[in-house]
Amino acid sequence: MAMKLLGILDATKIPIGYRISFLTNFWREPLLRWMERETGLIRPELTVLMCLSFQKDLNARDICEITEQPSNTVSRAVTSLTEKGLISRVPDQVDTRRRVLNITPEGQAVHDRLLTRFCEAEKVMLETLTPEEVNTLEALLDKLARDVPRWRGLSD
Repeated sequence: MAMKLLGILDATKIPIGYRISFLTNFWREPLLRWMERETGLIRPELTVLMCLSFQKDLNARDICEITEQPSNTVSRAVTSLTEKGLISRVPDQVDTRRRVLNITPEGQAVHDRLLTRFCEAEKVMLETLTPEEVNTLEALLDKLARDVPRWRGLSD
């Protein structure tokens, strides 16, 4: 499985992007499968919960902009989470055409439970690095992440 793919790490013409994707896939996908089995939630629903856990009073368009997810994907996730009682959707007090989304206490509990498992998996993944290497990696990834607005449209 993963071992068959390791050869490409030395052969790819996109060494950074490939490594980031490789690590993300092997860290995230097992967690998402576990999440679906345990909670019935799927990735877009987790994305919405994560956004609403950190920011109140978002609408679906805000979540699309934050996550680069298509509007139909976010819309389906919002509908599902609302039906499950994990988020609320109410008219905005200023612009009643706009629907404001917020995470419910039940949704926050589910989010926190999932995040605990994701944090445990990240800790295990990073055990191969020294504390100094983890700090360097985090600083470099942070620098790249904060630079996204400059380069994000290059492939459009």
